Amino acid sequence: MEALEQKNTEGRPDDKPTEVPLLDAPAGPQDDAAPAAPADDSRQAARRTARQSARQAKPKAPREPAAELPYAQVVLALELSHLDRAFDYLVPADLDAEAQPGVRVRVRFAGQLVDGFVIARVAESDFAGRFEFLQKVVSPLPVLTPEILELARTVADRYAGTLADVLRLAVPPRHASAEKVPAKATERGPDKAVDGAPWGVYGGGREFIKALQHKTAPKLPRAVWTCLPATDWATALATAMHAVATDAVVLPDPEPAQTQAAQAQVTQAQATTPEEAETTEDPEAIADDPATPDLEPDPTDPALPDPDLPTDYDIDPENLRDLDADRYRDAESEPGAGPAQAAPIAAVVAIAAASSLHIPARIPARGALAIVPDHRDLARLDAALTKIAGPGHHVVLSEELGPAKRYQNWLAVLRGDVKMVIGTRSAMFAPVADLGLVAIWDDGDDLHAEPRAPYPHVREVLLLRAHTTGAAALIGGYTCTAEGAQLVESRWAYPLTAFRSTVRAKSPLIRTSGEEVEKERDPAAAAARLPNLAWRTARAALNDGPVLIQVPRGGYAPSLACIRCRKHARCIHCHGPLELTSGHAMASCLWCGRPAGGWHCDNVINDRPCGGDRFRMLTIGVQRTAEELGRAFANAKVISSAQDTVLSQVSDKPALVVATPGAEPVADGGYAAALLLDGWSLLARRDLRSGEEALRRWLNAAALVRPGGEGGKVVIMAEPGLAPVQALVRWDPVWHARRELADRGELHYPPLARVAELTGTPAAVAEELSLLRLPEMAEVLGPVAVDAPRSDDRASQKSDARSGKKTDPLGRGERADTSKPPIEDRPRQQLHRALVRVPRRLGGDLAAAVREAQGVRSARKSEDWVRVRIDPVQIG
Repeated sequence: MEALEQKNTEGRPDDKPTEVPLLDAPAGPQDDAAPAAPADDSRQAARRTARQSARQAKPKAPREPAAELPYAQVVLALELSHLDRAFDYLVPADLDAEAQPGVRVRVRFAGQLVDGFVIARVAESDFAGRFEFLQKVVSPLPVLTPEILELARTVADRYAGTLADVLRLAVPPRHASAEKVPAKATERGPDKAVDGAPWGVYGGGREFIKALQHKTAPKLPRAVWTCLPATDWATALATAMHAVATDAVVLPDPEPAQTQAAQAQVTQAQATTPEEAETTEDPEAIADDPATPDLEPDPTDPALPDPDLPTDYDIDPENLRDLDADRYRDAESEPGAGPAQAAPIAAVVAIAAASSLHIPARIPARGALAIVPDHRDLARLDAALTKIAGPGHHVVLSEELGPAKRYQNWLAVLRGDVKMVIGTRSAMFAPVADLGLVAIWDDGDDLHAEPRAPYPHVREVLLLRAHTTGAAALIGGYTCTAEGAQLVESRWAYPLTAFRSTVRAKSPLIRTSGEEVEKERDPAAAAARLPNLAWRTARAALNDGPVLIQVPRGGYAPSLACIRCRKHARCIHCHGPLELTSGHAMASCLWCGRPAGGWHCDNVINDRPCGGDRFRMLTIGVQRTAEELGRAFANAKVISSAQDTVLSQVSDKPALVVATPGAEPVADGGYAAALLLDGWSLLARRDLRSGEEALRRWLNAAALVRPGGEGGKVVIMAEPGLAPVQALVRWDPVWHARRELADRGELHYPPLARVAELTGTPAAVAEELSLLRLPEMAEVLGPVAVDAPRSDDRASQKSDARSGKKTDPLGRGERADTSKPPIEDRPRQQLHRALVRVPRRLGGDLAAAVREAQGVRSARKSEDWVRVRIDPVQIG
């Protein structure tokens, strides 16, 4: 590790001078022709003279390096790609005890004081130039653990980013007052027994919980969990966390369907010859399985075939894998016990476990980390975990706590005071000691994608942690994503789903507005926004409880068009889309906010200008829908949950609850019915994941409805022949995920391929593509013009270089607070986007090539910034 040679910085203005009394300006003869200087200027000149005299009179004493391990390798908080490495600095003797690996320090780099982390202390350095000393140890607390440092480096390599960007996400900003708060010793009482009944309805659920108790096992279970509707997912997730982090658990009795499946497996085992059994249990036979892809090892890819995975995991006709290894071990230990006795022995063990099963004290507790999309889900999981494990046994990490409270909770995790951690996206790098379980709920939610560079996804980060530490992994949700299906297909995880009979009993009755019977009864049902079926369902359900109405778009009328030619209405100033905020307001621009007074359509039809001056609503938002429903159901209460007013829970009294996707409140006892409006709006999105995202939003809303046996009904306004609609009607998200995975494999898109998205100005994207040293199988799509604003602040900082603004030499923005023009006055620059895709096994090579090209452009001090995203959530 080498350091850049610096000039002597003694006496620079950044250094603090020795405090001396202020001196008056020296009196002397003045030139009569020269004007008298103001008094303030005289005082400032006197201060400067005093400080210079103090520096010359009292020079700084020379600093001596530490006697042992005098060099510190420091990672600096620099965003430039070509500086993404550690630099060697000398450790002064007075900071020898504090400058330990993991602490925050300040060093001088390029004439400025820069923050950084010490990652190692070494005795020698390969750099032959002159070294700088560490200027200051910000805090002697080692906040960067070796595990998080290794994870951050892996994530940076995986997403073609810099280590400084990842550490900015992994380690929260320091709060001095929080470090002064002493650690609170948790008085741990007797372990509270956990009822594992929430997992008894899933095939392999009991075995999953039991496997989590084997905390010292070399490899813990990893599963993709498809949660049942009308169930409390928070309680089930809290139960799994409690099984890892405590020493007491109660397993449920096996379900009858599981017992029948086990008996069927025993019958099949009896009919199998020993030679066939040996062939089945041969690990090499599994390696030659054509369903398992033959990939080269990639340290940045957690979804790899697992050669150590046991082969005797099948326990039911749905090809679920059983992790209860004790069942086979107990059967072999008994004299004369064979495969026929395996199931009865497992039943006896399960009955004994259901009464009282305590993990021996010799098995240490391990840490558990669970990430949820938003604060409402976090509140539900917090309440469930408090109820199950008791207060004081877990902490919450979320930016909504504030910097002081969040940093205080983060320090409690760092010190190992708690074993269970829950939080939102920012908690995915939490330094949980002895990590035993990582879990993510609703991994398809776009809130799990980090909007800051290098744009990592929570699911991928947690899978990397599980792959590196050998911890258990649980990917759960009401739906199943293509990434989850790929993990199952690659044998990295096993599916954790319920039997079809249980799914049918728990799911509501789902109907579509385009059914043939409804078309005959109501010919206008296909074109109506709320057809007759939806009206009848809502009116009948209001007698039993609340009714949920899901509207894809927020606002009042977010999209307008000319009433004559149907062309999208655009602002005459910035060409932004026009919208209506209420029924009495004037149309305004969504970008610049200017009212559209005097607007006329500029479209040309048959060589004649349209000239239309009135609008029609292309899409109707949640506010307009609530207004229409309030007039249609005069005696019903209408509740809106969207945008700034998001509700967490509603009562079981009859009401119409209008909500946008993701803002649906939970109803006491479940909703009596749900109406899913404007299905075409979700399916018509220009996105590769439009069908998967639409199904996820529908399932999340329908899961809040009562089961069909209790009268719960769901009506969706969409074409019934589409695959997402069919998956919703049958409540089979796994089928849709496998189909989506197969389709993306044919098109060479994630997750079966790696894609790098390059967005920037046309010249910058062209330069980036010319510098890429891609593998032979790489394919470049584009570049094409995209009309989207930049989401990276550094891009705007780079673009200001041509305007003559004084920027920081380290590329961290402007030095002074210069006034920027209003948003409506800034020119909207056209951007280009290019996609580079390679097979999944070459994902590491693609990320390395992009990082190298970014480093070259950074070293050249290129003016325009290129945003790089690996496997972006939205491709469209």
